[in-house]
Amino acid sequence: MKCKKQLLAGIVALVAAVSAPVQAYADTGNSITVNPEKTVCEISPYIYGINSGADTTKVTAKSYRIGGNRLTAYNWENNVSNAGSDWHHTSDMYLVNNVDEKLKTAPGGVALDAAETISESKIPYGLLTLQMLGYVSSEKQGEVSEKNAAPSSWWCKVENRKGSEFSMTPDLTDGVVYTDEYLKYLFKKLGKSDGKKGFKGYALDNEPVLWMHTHSRIQAEPLNCTELIEKSVDLASVVKDMDEGADVFGPALYGYSAFNNFTDTPDWKKIKSDNGYRWFFDYYLDSMKKAEDEQGRRLLDVLDLHFYTEAKGVCGERSCNHYDNDGCIQARLDSVRSLFEEGYRENSWIVDTGAEFFPLLPNVEQSISQYYPGTKLAFTEYNFDGGDHISGAVAQADTLGIFAEHGVYFASIWAFDNCDYQFSAINMFTNYDGKGSGFGDTLVESQSFDRNAVSVYSAIDSKDSGKLRIIAINKSIHDSTPVSISIAGEKEYTSAKVYSLYGDTPEIRRLEDIPQITGNSFEYQLEPLSVTEFEIEIKGGGRQLSTAAVCAGAAVLALLIAAIAVAAVKHRKK
Repeated sequence: MKCKKQLLAGIVALVAAVSAPVQAYADTGNSITVNPEKTVCEISPYIYGINSGADTTKVTAKSYRIGGNRLTAYNWENNVSNAGSDWHHTSDMYLVNNVDEKLKTAPGGVALDAAETISESKIPYGLLTLQMLGYVSSEKQGEVSEKNAAPSSWWCKVENRKGSEFSMTPDLTDGVVYTDEYLKYLFKKLGKSDGKKGFKGYALDNEPVLWMHTHSRIQAEPLNCTELIEKSVDLASVVKDMDEGADVFGPALYGYSAFNNFTDTPDWKKIKSDNGYRWFFDYYLDSMKKAEDEQGRRLLDVLDLHFYTEAKGVCGERSCNHYDNDGCIQARLDSVRSLFEEGYRENSWIVDTGAEFFPLLPNVEQSISQYYPGTKLAFTEYNFDGGDHISGAVAQADTLGIFAEHGVYFASIWAFDNCDYQFSAINMFTNYDGKGSGFGDTLVESQSFDRNAVSVYSAIDSKDSGKLRIIAINKSIHDSTPVSISIAGEKEYTSAKVYSLYGDTPEIRRLEDIPQITGNSFEYQLEPLSVTEFEIEIKGGGRQLSTAAVCAGAAVLALLIAAIAVAAVKHRKK
């Protein structure tokens, strides 16, 4: 019996040695709770998007927008575009300067080049901007003066419907560019929205309320609200006629003033008072819903807005890069709170003028619910800055988590000169291990001890039942933060891989694993200004054990069998 007890004790000791955790932590009191059994919402993969021009080798994007001021006056027949006020109202070949030679002279070269980029980068969603202002560049004539404003030979008229006799070689001499012919051409080359290469969505131009400033050679006077609706309904109708399944995005408003009152365009005040609208989004959504009712089909699928932070640092500058100033860094970290947090007031001109519609997301959601239920939401341009600093990565990751919480359908960051940290923050959700592993497609309930200190987002994946992923974002500028993470539910969680973005490099680092999770809880020390992702294994989660794990288990079993055999022999000899 003594031998048997000794043998049992040895086996217990061996098992304990194999399964013992590498490191023990003291309880921090900074609790994070996650409940994978309580689903919050599905996560649209298209919130992890970029705009054209971004370096797709640095970011694993899930959506791609072709947009911006240049697209408003883009002539698809000859690939000439006009820069507007961005560069002396110049008409040139800027948009195709860097495309393949064969596409520079091909109709729709900009769209075809973007489609190649989307396909090669395996991006599932492409969004193409269509022209709605009324005129596009006729040819590359250089700087356009006021005396050559539209209508003139320097411009081609845009008509939405040719109706028939579509040509793969459009007529460059008729002075007209047809939208339906453009779409038909793209369908021949790429397919429709339900195909592998076709664009999934079409945007109703870009920032229309600014046309009198950005494209004054075409639109010299303010665009009225009623004009915008007329143009939007007509173009949306053409898209739906040509490709019923495609998403229509509109109105691509540039910022808060446009959201509020369409920058006080002449007919807004009367429209608002006659209908009791709170802000311009109410009117736009209501008008598009009425157009749907008249036609018997949805014309607007996605409400499209642009949002760039206006928050100032303690220096008084908007979006400053004073990375040696804690107050300026904190202003960037806090600026995302204007998206969702009731009562928060950033230091910006928006707050100075009342910030009636902050936080932004709940107010937009209210308008959608009241005036056009079922409309999805997109931020086709946004940026909270700091692309060349870890604070930008922290703000970007937090923004993506907020978008997921609020069910945003599509989001594409507008990249400035250096966005490496922001791109890495996107990669934390789409490719944190360099092997294509992503955050998950279903957001689950999670709560932090203090969201403004550490925010947390958690997700499971319908295609990977064996893992839970938790992203913890530490906003402490200088200090590491210890946290206690507890996972609720009946499932048992065994171990975790750890990836983190922090410090003076935009590289995502693989940190030391957590080899054993006991009682579905563990403690961890988060680096200051960091985005940390835990890839947590679920016991019996459905994935096969690795070869190494199988071999290790077999080795342990062999040792146990050998020990039992030796003990039995010794016992018989006695």
